[in-house]
Amino acid sequence: MLKSAARKELLTKRQALTEADCIKLDDLLLIQLQKMDWSTTHVLGSFYPSENQAEPNSLLLVKYLQFFIPSLTVAYPIINEQDFSMEFYQATEELSMNKWGIQEPLPLKPIQPNELDTFLVPLIGFDPNGHRIGYGKGYYDRYFARLDQPVKRIGISYFEPIANIEDTHQFDVPLSHCITPWNIYEF
Repeated sequence: MLKSAARKELLTKRQALTEADCIKLDDLLLIQLQKMDWSTTHVLGSFYPSENQAEPNSLLLVKYLQFFIPSLTVAYPIINEQDFSMEFYQATEELSMNKWGIQEPLPLKPIQPNELDTFLVPLIGFDPNGHRIGYGKGYYDRYFARLDQPVKRIGISYFEPIANIEDTHQFDVPLSHCITPWNIYEF
């Protein structure tokens, strides 16, 4: 399946979810998250969920990890629309809203790429090879290509993998793991 067709199909499935469905799926995602090994996680790059996309509640997952790993540093991205880049900044209490309706931290304390050891990655879908369908701008792929060391790249999905993404690109950076409400995939 082409990314564009899969993106459209999966976003339609997401929009059909009720708030109660999302709460249930988020609870199931949290159960899967608890089964993973977090012993090497010290600095986590995460994302603020988009309120209008019925995305998994990454804030719930981060809250659990902060309880489980008290010394955890959490960072969130800020998008630079001019050069299509993304940088991570330590979480702040005060947030701003970007043009896509996604919250961003104030850019007070930058986190260098080599400091991050684990990422929770937003996605629309993925396949059994760890290729993800994002929102089509390539921010995460460009960021991951800059990293010098291997890191955990954990996708969070309400849905199981699609059979195959046909139009992967040489610059696509696959996930290392993906969590769904029912499974943990390791690639």
